[in-house]
Amino acid sequence: MTGKDTMPIAPRSHRLADLTWPEIDDLRPHAPVAIVPLGATEQHGHGLAQRTDTTRAEVVADLVAQHLSPKVVVTPVIPVGVSEHHMAFPGTLTLSPITLQQVIVELVTSLHRHGWRKVYVLTGHGGNNATVEVAVTRLRTDLPDLHIAWSGITPVVSDLVSKLSESRIGGHSSEIETSQAMFADPDLVLPERLTPGSSTFDDLDQAGKLSRSRPGIHFPQSYHDLSKTGTLGDATKSSVEIGARLVEATVERISGFLQEFLDLPERQSAPTLTSFPQETP
Repeated sequence: MTGKDTMPIAPRSHRLADLTWPEIDDLRPHAPVAIVPLGATEQHGHGLAQRTDTTRAEVVADLVAQHLSPKVVVTPVIPVGVSEHHMAFPGTLTLSPITLQQVIVELVTSLHRHGWRKVYVLTGHGGNNATVEVAVTRLRTDLPDLHIAWSGITPVVSDLVSKLSESRIGGHSSEIETSQAMFADPDLVLPERLTPGSSTFDDLDQAGKLSRSRPGIHFPQSYHDLSKTGTLGDATKSSVEIGARLVEATVERISGFLQEFLDLPERQSAPTLTSFPQETP
């Protein structure tokens, strides 16, 4: 590092937790975007580790930061999410929505206090989505000069998912998520233990079928009701090649968004009120 006025050619790390505070102080003017990855610690069937969502979020965040280096930093991942719908399976950990919401708000507020005005929240777990949306709404209200965006991982490449998925019922621990895991970290996967989950409507009970039959209508189900193994789709059809296509496309699309995000002008700290002339009686 050569000082705040000189662009660092290659920061020692884009991960905030791996840097000293003087390094962060030097890097901060050149890294205006912070990514906050969110994960989960929850069951993923017989063949996927519980940290699957956490690792996918970390890997995608790291790859995006590398792609845009040195303009992006990454905070430590939040490794436990909202997973009540998986609690029937041993080992799943969960936070309440209000707890996760508060953690997100306080973490992003910490970044704001240190000068970051552009933040991207990346969740590897779909069960966090509603909580993230509420947290982002709070932050936009409390910190009006903050640009904040968020996404999941798989939804960013939903068009590719529809082409590559072979199961009519997909989602949790399907061939799509398992393929991403194979690419992100092979240690997440026990290939010999992968089994098909509920992959057709005939595999679902009456409530499960109803929950999947009306686009736009939300009727959440616990995973022990949806599948004996806690999985959807057919993980036996997964491959590293599919995972590479999905993850690389996700990184490219998020990086493209953040490149334009970087170019946004600073927000005003408070809205400008328009005054109107009073009518003369």
